[in-house]
Amino acid sequence: MELVLVRHSISVSNHQERISGNGDDVPLSEAGIAYAKQCAGAFDWQRFDVVYTSTMTRAKQTAALLTGEHMPLHEDPRLVEMGFGDWEGLDPEPFRHQFPDSFDYHGMFNANFSKHAPHAESYAELTVRAMDFLAMLQRTAPSASVLAVSHGMTIRALVAAALHLSPEALAAPQNVAVNALHFDEHDGFRARLLTYDRVLIPQ
Repeated sequence: MELVLVRHSISVSNHQERISGNGDDVPLSEAGIAYAKQCAGAFDWQRFDVVYTSTMTRAKQTAALLTGEHMPLHEDPRLVEMGFGDWEGLDPEPFRHQFPDSFDYHGMFNANFSKHAPHAESYAELTVRAMDFLAMLQRTAPSASVLAVSHGMTIRALVAAALHLSPEALAAPQNVAVNALHFDEHDGFRARLLTYDRVLIPQ
């Protein structure tokens, strides 16, 4: 099985540098729509046997723009972005000063953040649903070519789960960057990472 994971295009929250998880269902910005259309011509999006997308607006818009709406999109809630609880929609900068142990050296959330953000999803919970999605693909599409349009933290968790890593080991993929894995159905679905954060067109 080949699995290509793509982060949604530029959202309204990306422009505003807000914390935007599964409780902040914002659409793509005008720039994000234009960028997805550009990327649609830079890759063969029609070659996939099945296309999955997060149930969130920005991911569904991106999937439709990339595939030209020529393929059915299968919405899956396991692909939604990580939940950031009461921090959703807020500026992360004050939290970097208040809870420095919640951020890594890139300024991204680490596993400690859910201790401070009420009602947030933990890295462990995110990893469980990532593993569940991968297990479903192994059962239903063992030899297929699969595209999944998702979100930054969730893609990190999916790749990390496949490679037995922590999501913290991976940098956040950029918007509409290609992240590809191969799972060998004849070798216990052991994963090989083919590419990570491959930018199709520089922003």
